[in-house]
Amino acid sequence: MQTLTTIKSIKTQKEDQFTSYLGMLIALGSFSMLFVALLASYGILRSRSAIWMSYTIGTIPLFLAWVNTVVILISSITLFMASKANERENKILTLNQIYTTIIIGLVFLSLQIILWNLLIYDGFTIKSHQAGSVFYMLSGLHGLHILGGIISLIWLVFKIRVNNLILKPMRLVSMFWHYLTIVWVVIFLTVIII
Repeated sequence: MQTLTTIKSIKTQKEDQFTSYLGMLIALGSFSMLFVALLASYGILRSRSAIWMSYTIGTIPLFLAWVNTVVILISSITLFMASKANERENKILTLNQIYTTIIIGLVFLSLQIILWNLLIYDGFTIKSHQAGSVFYMLSGLHGLHILGGIISLIWLVFKIRVNNLILKPMRLVSMFWHYLTIVWVVIFLTVIII
């Protein structure tokens, strides 16, 4: 009788895990459609505009955007290291790496706000031209998702403090965070660099 109960429990856990991953994939697919639609709008507006942008991003804001890109890439590395520590059931290292990722995420958001202030001070605003409106819309939406990612990381810390091994929640939050890193790199390359 015990064997049958154990088999049912394992089957239920696998079904729950599949459902969780499927739900995250659907969420990431939805976010992707939103960002792709916005980037497609950006491409259409840019291709139809005779003069896309009368403003060129200054050296300091461009440098800050590069720094922010490096910062978010480092945050993905620290979260990856947290995932590996979690798989090895090293609770202290897992928590330390997640704390580092949270701090780096907050640094990213702070640098984003500083970047916005520098650009606004230089005249690169939402109302100045289409490039400004697209940039603030995309980076603002991404910033909101980063904030959601930080909240998810904080939730993960509480889960880890209660349980030693939490592979599924760790993997789901990691998927979301790495996705946000990729989205930022795409925004950076398409809107700021090109």
